[in-house]
Amino acid sequence: MSRFITTEEVANQLHIHQNTVIRYIQQGKLPAVKVGKGYRIKESDLSAFVGEVEPVDEGARVLVVANQKGGVAKTTTAVNLAASLGAAGKRILLVDLDPQSGCAVCLRIDTSTLQRTIYDVLVHSAVDVAKVVIKTNSGFDLVPSNIDLAGAEVELKQVLAQESVLRRRLQPLIGQYDCVIIDTPPSLGILTVNALTAAKQVLIPVSCEYMALRGLKMLLDTISDVQSVTNPNLKILGILATRFDQRTLNSRDVYTYLSDFCDREGIKLFNQVVKQSVRFAEAPTSGKPLVELHPELDGAKAYQQVAEEILHG
Repeated sequence: MSRFITTEEVANQLHIHQNTVIRYIQQGKLPAVKVGKGYRIKESDLSAFVGEVEPVDEGARVLVVANQKGGVAKTTTAVNLAASLGAAGKRILLVDLDPQSGCAVCLRIDTSTLQRTIYDVLVHSAVDVAKVVIKTNSGFDLVPSNIDLAGAEVELKQVLAQESVLRRRLQPLIGQYDCVIIDTPPSLGILTVNALTAAKQVLIPVSCEYMALRGLKMLLDTISDVQSVTNPNLKILGILATRFDQRTLNSRDVYTYLSDFCDREGIKLFNQVVKQSVRFAEAPTSGKPLVELHPELDGAKAYQQVAEEILHG
């Protein structure tokens, strides 16, 4: 039986003012019963009102690739993992939540010609996410983005339960895929919080350079906040060292630090290390992920091995 909660509790859950909740009730948008001078709302009615769908075990495994530091190979990781998992026979959906459209760029897709993108899905509830999906030639489907997505940071602030919009919009596709991978922007704004709220697991790429370490604790704090408020089921899959150059003392020192840090924090550090290679930068000109273009290279093999761990983890 669904329990009743107060307007104050509803306001706290949705991060809005209590007067706004009362206005929704008086407008007939949110069912409630009058109790004395106040109102009581069924939790099930609240869930239906905001369109909340609790995460279920069935359907896709939702994995977000996140780090607010730019240049740590988030998009490279997301695209190559999607291709590796697709090559293993899994049904994969890649969602690009970065206004820079990196996933499409890696596949040589011209985002300026797209009629609709993830932006439209997020800010217009009537847009069917299935109509935005693009089938690629690399073994996975893509929900692309473009520069319009930059405006979503502002527009989502006007939406009810703004942190869970992506989870609600993706729900119709969850049963159609084995894994959904979400690429995120280099920030800890509302788009990244939406991705973390929608996910079951987060993979953190960290490039082997000192600057990349500075924001790691901040990201972990954000993940902890999301676990406390919007997604208690979120787990850290692990940290993946990227852009590693064995020849430099800097790379070796950073990797040692990451290893010690993960031991202290109880976070998995993937055994695989993605080595620095000019081939990663060259791959987008071919429109193919590196694991498809040069599967014999160390970097490609590392992503293939991480994909194997994800499959059997």
